[in-house]
Amino acid sequence: METLSKALVGTAVCAVLAVSFLVLAGPNLGLLSGTEISFEVVDPGGGYNYEQRTAFTIKNATAWENLWLELYSGHSSIPDVPAVNFTSAMLVAVFQGERGSSGYLTNITCIIMTDAYYVVYVDETHPGEGCAVAAVMTYPYQIIKISDHILDLPLWPIYNIIIHDCE
Repeated sequence: METLSKALVGTAVCAVLAVSFLVLAGPNLGLLSGTEISFEVVDPGGGYNYEQRTAFTIKNATAWENLWLELYSGHSSIPDVPAVNFTSAMLVAVFQGERGSSGYLTNITCIIMTDAYYVVYVDETHPGEGCAVAAVMTYPYQIIKISDHILDLPLWPIYNIIIHDCE
């Protein structure tokens, strides 16, 4: 129960900070005229090999196939590349980078399209000190698809770090 309380307080603080930022800086950044974009999860993070923390868009089949092969190259059989119609959709990929154990997750929770950016809200779950984790390299990420809003806008990821307390 204490973990839930900490998570709720953390979420409330983040929300207050985000709203304050938008009220104070939003008009200068074009952030108050945003539209929430619906999306579909294409890859919840089943592959690996992507060592850098980054976020980017994928707008063509060649780039998508190359990324897929990079992510799944170490698997005994590479799954089929999910089909994406890049004339009406694009992908957004968010990577945490290389981690020294299991217990990490990446979850895109919301995308807001503004005049200047796609603001991508990302929950990153990290294991707490009391968690039993496997000592293996992991590469948490998530790739989602958005349709009908494929403007050439940069991504602005906003990370919410969640420490999972296992005690």
